[in-house]
Amino acid sequence: MDPGTILFKKQNKFAELVKKTRLFAENLVCIDIVFRNIKVLESKIWEGKNVFIRDYGIVATPRGCIKNGAINDVSKVIYAIEKVLQENRIKTKNTKIVMSGTSIITRVLIVEISQQSDKKAAIEHSIAENIPVNMENYQLNYKVLEESHRGNMIMLKVFVTVVRKSIIKSYIDVVRGLGLKPLSIDIPSNSIAKFFRREINVDRVPRKPHQIENNVFAVLDFGSETTIVNIFKDKVLEFNRVVLLGSSNIDEIISRALDRGIEESERLKKMYGIAPLGFNPSPDQKAMYEPVKAFIDKIVTQIKLCFEFYVKRCFGQPVSQIYVIGGGSQLKGLQEYLSDILDVPVYPIGLLSIDNIEIDDKLDVSRLNYLINSIGIALDS
Repeated sequence: MDPGTILFKKQNKFAELVKKTRLFAENLVCIDIVFRNIKVLESKIWEGKNVFIRDYGIVATPRGCIKNGAINDVSKVIYAIEKVLQENRIKTKNTKIVMSGTSIITRVLIVEISQQSDKKAAIEHSIAENIPVNMENYQLNYKVLEESHRGNMIMLKVFVTVVRKSIIKSYIDVVRGLGLKPLSIDIPSNSIAKFFRREINVDRVPRKPHQIENNVFAVLDFGSETTIVNIFKDKVLEFNRVVLLGSSNIDEIISRALDRGIEESERLKKMYGIAPLGFNPSPDQKAMYEPVKAFIDKIVTQIKLCFEFYVKRCFGQPVSQIYVIGGGSQLKGLQEYLSDILDVPVYPIGLLSIDNIEIDDKLDVSRLNYLINSIGIALDS
């Protein structure tokens, strides 16, 4: 089982169905709840990896309902999701949900044991030493990423996920309050990992050649409140960190720099981003450019530290390419800026460039980049 996935009883029957042909595939509702938006997606899954997106809806998360991933006002969240289900005529009951927030703890641990030792006991002892929380209040999952031998010793690289049980309960309460059937709860890093196990068709050549070539890549999830750094080796997630800086902070920076309201600042952010000023920039673009760039540099500094930590402390290799996802990744000029600063090719991800994903012709594909977590949780592996 993937670390971070919490399964419910009676799911085996569903899993058997989706492994049959598409004709007998089951419909599935996938719900992604984050600080700014709630995404609801209806899909058809067959063979565990093929996805047909039937419909989706995106609605603003009711203000004050979510803090650090915990749902404080379940009733308001239920009401918001009910509207999406009704407006998009979604009647499917089987549901998977992804939870987010800074309270989700992930770690990569290196556990050294003798060949005679009990692996499970050694791993759990290492987790207790490195993640000092009361495990009675937390749900623990882990996965051994790699096992190597040094003489009489075994080195285990273990990916660990720890989530507070009260947070899990709040998401279950939402699903059940909607009258839906909860199949599983997942976390962003795991849903992204499932998504990026498939073949990715890069349809854009980097602007300049880069020297690093290996099987290590990063996925940067630019959200409204956070930026999540994920690093993969051979399509297996080996590193995950949450940076407490997001695109909504840019709105506040522009608001202060230009003395404008938040809504107007968000509009200017979408219009100009951090694209080069050019020969004749507008006064607004000129005034906001340096403050916005300074903020992006803070995020880039944190990303660099994550990359360095992965190489030095997780025995990894340098990142050879980067994929950017999330609403914040749409910032104008961000892709090119990251590529220049990090000296690694950076690619945006659209669902149309991923194998085994089909989309109903009636849907607006311009917003599908926001739905990667929703797609990821639908997949078996």
